[in-house]
Amino acid sequence: MKNQFLLCLTLLTACSIRVSWGQQLLASNSQKTTTISADQARGKITDAGGAAMPGVSVVVKGSSRGTVTNPEGRYSIDIRVGETLVFSFVGYQTQEIKVGSDLSINVSMSEDSKFLTEVTVIGSRAATARTNIETAAPVDVITTKELKGFSQVDIGQILNYVAPSFSSNRQTVSDGTDHIDPASLRGLGPDQVLVLVNGKRRHTTALVNINGTVGRGSVGTDMNVIPVAAVERIEVLRDGAAAQYGSDAIAGVINVVLKKNYDGLSASLTGGANMTTLNYAAPNITGGTNKYSEKITDGEVVQFDFSKGLRLGKGGVTISGQYNQRGRTNRSGLDNAPTIYLGTSGGFPATPTGQDVNTFRKGLIAADAAYASQQGYDRQNMVFGNSNSKNLGLFLNGGLPVGKASEVYFSAGVTHRTGTGYGNNRIPVSRAQQPLAADGSLYYPNGFLPGIGSAINDESVLVGFKTKLGEWRMDLSNTFGANAFTFSVFNSGNASLPNSSSIQTEFDAGTLKFDQNTTNLDFSRMYSKVGAITGLNVAFGAELRRDHYQIQAGELNSYTGADLKKTVPGAPLVVGGPANGTTLALPGAQVFPGFQPSDQINKARTNLGIYADVEGEIANRLLLGVATRFENYSDFGSNLSGKISGRLKLTNGLALRGSASTGFRAPSLHQRYFQNTSTQFVSGLPSNTLTVNNDNDIARKVVGVDALRPETSINFTAGITAKLGSLALTVDAYEIKIKDRIVYSGAFSRALLGFTTEQYVGINNVNFFANAANTTTKGIDIVANGRYNIGKGKLFVTAALNFNKNQVTSVNSTTLINSAEKNDPTKSPDTWFKNLLFDRQQRSRIEVWQPMNKVNLSLTYSIGKLDITARTVRFGEVKYVHNLDTEAKKSDGTFWNTQFDRDASGKAYIDQTFAPVWITDLTLNYRFTKMLSASLGANNLFNVYPDQIYVDPRNAIGSVDYASGRDASNRGRLLFQPNQGGYNGRFVFLRVAVNL
Repeated sequence: MKNQFLLCLTLLTACSIRVSWGQQLLASNSQKTTTISADQARGKITDAGGAAMPGVSVVVKGSSRGTVTNPEGRYSIDIRVGETLVFSFVGYQTQEIKVGSDLSINVSMSEDSKFLTEVTVIGSRAATARTNIETAAPVDVITTKELKGFSQVDIGQILNYVAPSFSSNRQTVSDGTDHIDPASLRGLGPDQVLVLVNGKRRHTTALVNINGTVGRGSVGTDMNVIPVAAVERIEVLRDGAAAQYGSDAIAGVINVVLKKNYDGLSASLTGGANMTTLNYAAPNITGGTNKYSEKITDGEVVQFDFSKGLRLGKGGVTISGQYNQRGRTNRSGLDNAPTIYLGTSGGFPATPTGQDVNTFRKGLIAADAAYASQQGYDRQNMVFGNSNSKNLGLFLNGGLPVGKASEVYFSAGVTHRTGTGYGNNRIPVSRAQQPLAADGSLYYPNGFLPGIGSAINDESVLVGFKTKLGEWRMDLSNTFGANAFTFSVFNSGNASLPNSSSIQTEFDAGTLKFDQNTTNLDFSRMYSKVGAITGLNVAFGAELRRDHYQIQAGELNSYTGADLKKTVPGAPLVVGGPANGTTLALPGAQVFPGFQPSDQINKARTNLGIYADVEGEIANRLLLGVATRFENYSDFGSNLSGKISGRLKLTNGLALRGSASTGFRAPSLHQRYFQNTSTQFVSGLPSNTLTVNNDNDIARKVVGVDALRPETSINFTAGITAKLGSLALTVDAYEIKIKDRIVYSGAFSRALLGFTTEQYVGINNVNFFANAANTTTKGIDIVANGRYNIGKGKLFVTAALNFNKNQVTSVNSTTLINSAEKNDPTKSPDTWFKNLLFDRQQRSRIEVWQPMNKVNLSLTYSIGKLDITARTVRFGEVKYVHNLDTEAKKSDGTFWNTQFDRDASGKAYIDQTFAPVWITDLTLNYRFTKMLSASLGANNLFNVYPDQIYVDPRNAIGSVDYASGRDASNRGRLLFQPNQGGYNGRFVFLRVAVNL
């Protein structure tokens, strides 16, 4: 780690241009007026400590004349006696000075806590608390008050409720994705948004999402490892920015700004729980519906966080920490499997010769039900909800001045998180999954619910040095980050191991690791005036990055067994009767077979990028910016991106803005090299799925996919901004076209791939990564906010709307995949290679599995010591689309898939649309003293749940006509989908905060 941390601090040479300046917002708070004279005024602007302030806006009031201070804080401007100069800078009180006889006008600016401090990275210096109306690209700024104002205690969930185009919902029964929430911007993938911390690239997680969730096949950044207490604000740039920041910034950039120069001590303690009533329905065998209602208190949360500022010589350091303990939640229904102990898993065995089918099945069901009752079996045998977790994080951020014009700055963080989630229940009748005791009996007589444990360790260190070289500013920094995800399995077993009186139930399943070292060198200079251009900013520099990815195998017993080919007796047809045939025991630990030695990988790559950016304002009216970036990767080649942006001020309160850019995303090392065997459930039945890496012969030769290549994009945005008194309004439309999008394929069965019985024993399906899709994203963001005096108090209003449409425009195939041999028109389209590569369900996860619109309305009324905050969020409709083609027909006009129940028009019910939901939050905050306050509130105040997942009436408990694959309810146990704000119901909390 030390070698990586010191990597190339002195090797960078290159040139780049970056601009982070935009015209400063004119405000009129805390005005000061004096009298002075002249034709040209000159002076220097400093802060309260006497330090020079570059970039301060200096404007002649009521005219178009203006300038900005240079790097030394100095300015000069033409002026007439009697005119007024307005000095403004975000985070500081605006000052007005009437010019008299004195040409030398020096100004000391004081901080104003009402406004945000300087936005240093995304080019936003706006003073509005929400949307930046002065930049050429749309930016949301999430303030500390918003971060701590409601019940959410981690960054991903906070942003899900406050940022209009951001989405992050906790997943369930999805292996590692239970513990790291996938997040997206503008409906794109978790790996198509770049995350920065203090303006520096943040490393991604070691986990790649391969289960059936949002972001399937992607690698995201775990923002929840950052304590909320450490955050000063979060900036969300809603525009393509790969030409400025490099790979991944296709949808935009999220910059987490840590607290710095913080004084005093603040701490808070939060406690809460879900207090909800769960209502759901299930079909019964009489043709009616059984309704269930359950009062639940679970998901208890305890969080303690703090921030402490310390002096460090002439500088300072802020130390922030967080402990968060979250209990699990469960919103599952009853298992509607026809039998639990007798017969076969998820259906019925063959009817014995000479017996009537229905009579045999009714007898089997009755005998099984009687035995289950005798055993006290609970058909609520799954856990669908949040995993439980414990999260402990510590961050520090600070700087130390060196001389008059230099600073050493630094930040570091370490987080340790543990958690437990659960897979699908292994009912006793599923004998291939059951470990056996020494006498051949079931080790778990009533079946078992296997669990996955996670241990996530995340570290990051940033050290940088800023100084002045003449008129130029230099910034040299090195950032190292690492993430490790260790899997363990508990309450499980490996059915393929020999029978034993001492069954192993816990397993070390292996570890994923990723680390990244990034070295940046930037130079920047501001020119006060160049011809007709004022505030011209230029910068140049380079970035050198090294990525390193590892897979470490689990213990032997976590994956072994395929070569043993252990045969086990099947379940009996009567209680105490003989086995009904035999079956092959499945290898590996149930729920998550460990990583095997053949899966192990240790790969690295390097990337060198140089970038250039220039921005300035023409005639104090037209702001223009141009950026370009060249990157060269050691494993696949190079890319050149560009961007042009502009903002035209029509009046003092009205402007047009827009941008056009190209971008790219490099294939992650995870997507190229990940390989493992996992248990995925298809239609309620277990299926061992082999994920092969991109170099594997199955992917390259048998299926015929190409080597992974970068995704490329073209982005367009156009918008209007307005400031109408106390109301700020922005409307921004966008279009993003992505070519060669990397996706995780559909499942290719072993039969289609031509495996023999000796090949890949225990494997049912194969998946892989491919550049399979081209997509187009279109949408519009509308954000408005205002502040008003109402009675003796102040009302703060925010409305944020996002309307978004993702569409797969084409699928990239290969000659082999498109060949007639692999796409037989006489067989079901579900067996065609060109459909399996990117099936209709994978397409739907991009197009309709996330809300296509989101509305956020919030009100805060402050009066005296009391703040009342109400917020309601509308999560738009989502759609579930099954992987099997429910619409495909044969040449005679009949459906290929006749197993699905349909409406009068022929539409299968399994393809389901979920109506929009409104989730309302309410918080009351009271400040007892300047040092002590308390908040009481509720998330999802009205206990709203999304629509229930459809259950086929033929799959009612006790039905003799049963097939679990007819619906997507996982045998009646999965009641809701998670993508509309979750499905945990009402959450009530109390928070006490202390500021010293």
